[in-house]
Amino acid sequence: MGKTKIILACLTLVLTSCGNRIIYYGRSYNPTYNVDIYFRENDVAEANEIMGKLVYEVSAKKRSEKVQKKLMNEGKRKGADAIIFDDITLTNTGSKTGGAAAGAAGSRGFLGIFGSKTRYQKGQQVKGTLLKYRKNIGDN
Repeated sequence: MGKTKIILACLTLVLTSCGNRIIYYGRSYNPTYNVDIYFRENDVAEANEIMGKLVYEVSAKKRSEKVQKKLMNEGKRKGADAIIFDDITLTNTGSKTGGAAAGAAGSRGFLGIFGSKTRYQKGQQVKGTLLKYRKNIGDN
């Protein structure tokens, strides 16, 4: 019975410790070593095709440099030549906690919370478009 509890605890730890991940829809090519950064589609001078779209949701506490680097590395893995940062949005996520009644008796009387309480966590959602330059499409 002890081994089962240990295995269950390890499995729970592994499943809950998974970090934020990037969601990607699109094509992949051979990995690249450099990804150009753009913030508007009109700034891209090279003829290109859209490979796909990605979304990354992460805590608002995460530094923007780290978020940008993570998305660029994902672009390199997918074989992108460029990434357009389409949208950066601050989000709130909430979860309900609490119960019907909770409280403690203090020297001034009963202090309590009735109902449920929602705690919000600030996050950021970054959306991007991966591009492949047409001149590099035949290289795969």
